[in-house]
Amino acid sequence: MANFVPAPVFSGSDTTTRAVWVVVDPRDVVTGGRVPVPLEVRLKNDNDDPIAAVPIAARSGVYCFLDLNLAAGNYTVQVEPSKNDRSRYLDAEQEFPLVPVPTAAQPLNRNLVTVQLLPKPSYPFDAQATLARGRLVKASDKTPIENAQIFLTLDTVDKGLWQRTDESGQFVIFFPRTEPGTEPADALKEFKFTLRFEIPGHSHTTSEQTVKEGTTNSLSTIEFPGT
Repeated sequence: MANFVPAPVFSGSDTTTRAVWVVVDPRDVVTGGRVPVPLEVRLKNDNDDPIAAVPIAARSGVYCFLDLNLAAGNYTVQVEPSKNDRSRYLDAEQEFPLVPVPTAAQPLNRNLVTVQLLPKPSYPFDAQATLARGRLVKASDKTPIENAQIFLTLDTVDKGLWQRTDESGQFVIFFPRTEPGTEPADALKEFKFTLRFEIPGHSHTTSEQTVKEGTTNSLSTIEFPGT
């Protein structure tokens, strides 16, 4: 993979006299807010060829690509945490259809691409977070399975793609906060959930698990059958 070049910081307001083509809005899926740490952002075309362009990092937390002079088509944004702070988030990609922007002095609303960054197991969750942690390995030799997709079913509701494993096969599942009860005696909620792990050519679903609100369920090591 080609090296990223750190994005320069744009010191003015979120407008510019140059043509803004792509605005990348990185979001923390745990908090819903913009990612607070420096990121390395780049573009590639639908042939996986990198685009030689360095974004400007606006003070609002978005990353702006200017004067790209690219043809309309499908492109991909790649986002990685800075090499100085890779403990919080997994790398992320997001495809988008690019519309050329030939006019300068446009507000930062052209080709807006929101990229959701998933938390790594070392993410600094707060003390009240409800979590499930585990590690996914091959059944044959117990080596870790990286970048497996994890689909969550929570209280019988399919939440879809929810998480991925990291380079050591570890993962953390975070559960949404619940509304506070109306009575002092209201018990802590219990979440019932299953996980479906998917890698190319294989799928594995766990048995139903339970985790109490505000605690962490340790799923230990999960062996992926058939691998």
